[in-house]
Amino acid sequence: MIFSDFAPNETSKDAVLAIKYLFQPWRWRKGKEIHYLKRRFKSCFFSSDTQISLFMTGRTALYQYLSSLKLHTGDEVIVQAFTCEAVILPILAIGLRPIYVDIHSSDFSMNIQDLKNKYTPHAKAIIIQHTFGITPKDRKQLLEFAKTHKLQVIEDVAHGFDPNLFRLKRYTGAVLLSFGRSKSFSSVFGGAIAIRGIKAGKVLKETEKNLPNPSLFILIQILIYKIISVIIKATYAIQLGKGIHFMFKQFDLIMPEITKQEKNGQFNNAFLRTFPNIAAICMLAQLDRFNDVVNKRKKVSAFFDSELHVKTAHGLGLLRYPYLCNDPAKLQKKAIKQHIQLGQWYSQVVAPKEINLMAVGYTTGSCPIAESVSKHIINLPTAISIADAKRIIKVLK
Repeated sequence: MIFSDFAPNETSKDAVLAIKYLFQPWRWRKGKEIHYLKRRFKSCFFSSDTQISLFMTGRTALYQYLSSLKLHTGDEVIVQAFTCEAVILPILAIGLRPIYVDIHSSDFSMNIQDLKNKYTPHAKAIIIQHTFGITPKDRKQLLEFAKTHKLQVIEDVAHGFDPNLFRLKRYTGAVLLSFGRSKSFSSVFGGAIAIRGIKAGKVLKETEKNLPNPSLFILIQILIYKIISVIIKATYAIQLGKGIHFMFKQFDLIMPEITKQEKNGQFNNAFLRTFPNIAAICMLAQLDRFNDVVNKRKKVSAFFDSELHVKTAHGLGLLRYPYLCNDPAKLQKKAIKQHIQLGQWYSQVVAPKEINLMAVGYTTGSCPIAESVSKHIINLPTAISIADAKRIIKVLK
């Protein structure tokens, strides 16, 4: 079975590691691996003067960073349409107002011209999203606009990013990362904020230090997911994996990526926790093979570019490869018969579909390109072999 969104990074090595630490609970909450992980991130992706703060989820990291800015109730945060609840709910939770800007259909990221049309002096921050891991084509202009209007910048690279982007060039503001189960590298739960300068990250460092650890049950869920996801993927095509997945969800042994509370448009305060040591252990293992995974994604993304006669990846290893078609549901059904599970980020302008758009402050018709794209988007997996990529192209054609 080929998956686009279910545990794309999990391997038998991750499962063996999780089994090993399942019997070492004294290392789950605190340990030296958290320090090692921060140091590793700086050496791989950022400058030496970067302050890394780790939290239980990416949405927690965004919530804490926005809180640290001491903005006033009603202040505006500029975001793009074609995004998810993990970006919007933290904004609403601290009394800020999201202002939705339309996207380009070529890179699925913010359109500078629409930003200029929708900007007001009430705006205090901007979130620049690197959708699917694609560097926004308007990034330079967006940063210049933010500088001119004194906007706090948050670059959302939860989907992935060019590994050299922040290491080789100076950056302003903050960089938001996510280590969720469907991201470029995963500890099942996790997120971070990277800020240049020790002084700038002082408030977040204190917040990170004082937050409680996740519950014992969540720590067990992390380890169980690492083990069971590998078994599910290996046996899904013969229905056994499907049954195992259903059973574990029924007994809440696998926490959903998006909780019922979040689908109802409410930020889940249960995620306001720090990053546990067991998650750092899992992340370090994934970073050990990060270059191999990125190279595989690059080759597959380039292959899709070539076969589909487009220029989408621009040499990057995309987390998922975006493909626009007339009938995504029909294509998904066709693919599943060939044991291929295609993804659909995002099926509406603020995903998932259960989200009430009025409740998150979105006005239908305000971002027509994003609305059109969300009706036609399908995601192709990239952490696969070229042989599997050829199978997918055959289904598309």
